[in-house]
Amino acid sequence: MTVRSNFRQPPSRLAIVDCETLAPPTTDDSFPPWPEHRVALASVLLADRERYGQWRFSIHSIVFDDEAEAIAKIDQLIAGRSAVTYNGRAFDWPVLAMTAMRARAFDASNIAAAWTSHRFSGAAIDVADWVSGYGAARGASLAMLSEQLGIPCKENGHGSDVAAILRTGGTPALAAYCEEDCAATLMLFASVQALRSGDVAYGATLICDFSNWVIDAGLAHLAAFGQLSGQELLERARLKHMLDEGLWSLDHRLRLKRAGATDGGSIFNPGFEDYAG
Repeated sequence: MTVRSNFRQPPSRLAIVDCETLAPPTTDDSFPPWPEHRVALASVLLADRERYGQWRFSIHSIVFDDEAEAIAKIDQLIAGRSAVTYNGRAFDWPVLAMTAMRARAFDASNIAAAWTSHRFSGAAIDVADWVSGYGAARGASLAMLSEQLGIPCKENGHGSDVAAILRTGGTPALAAYCEEDCAATLMLFASVQALRSGDVAYGATLICDFSNWVIDAGLAHLAAFGQLSGQELLERARLKHMLDEGLWSLDHRLRLKRAGATDGGSIFNPGFEDYAG
């Protein structure tokens, strides 16, 4: 595994965030300005990297019937995590910030941090910034990029269909649609992060573990993410990474034990970093 030294350690606690909104129609059928949007539902996909590089996941969809309560839930979910969006800097975070201000939820510190973070800081990751070189390349949609990479996306509608989805399928249908966008954003993030950093194992493990989790959890609305193009290559990279991590850990513990034996029997020799810590 080659990791490029000019990139910081990739995040191990992620919160993928996506909002679905409603706005009054414009006279020319253009996309309404973001301050006019009201959040109908937001989804947050959580991913935590465990000791040997495996990932565990959970996904949450919050209905915005009570804006203050919904903002509090999202703020709590993203606490202590790298918040990842697609085009969130231009849309999701301003809309959530406006919602928080309207609800007088001024204590939503984690949403505020994501909203005000500098685009180059990495505090809140906008994958749209990454793929466009921070505006150097012409913008592309999540659906367009996902199609090129074989990632399922927009299988059950489009952002302009929120009102129609609510009319025909209600909140469960909208939650399924929003969670699909979160899943696509996660996989796009993993792919871009792997290429940017040269850390193939990080991207492969994140994608494969998510794909396996979707199957194991029986998430029918995300079933398309359980079978991906190039899955065998990713699985090989994932298994190699798990083997490398296991061998490294074993070697590390043996070195700790040997060092402890020469230092009075304590395995916590100050000259070595405790892997479990």
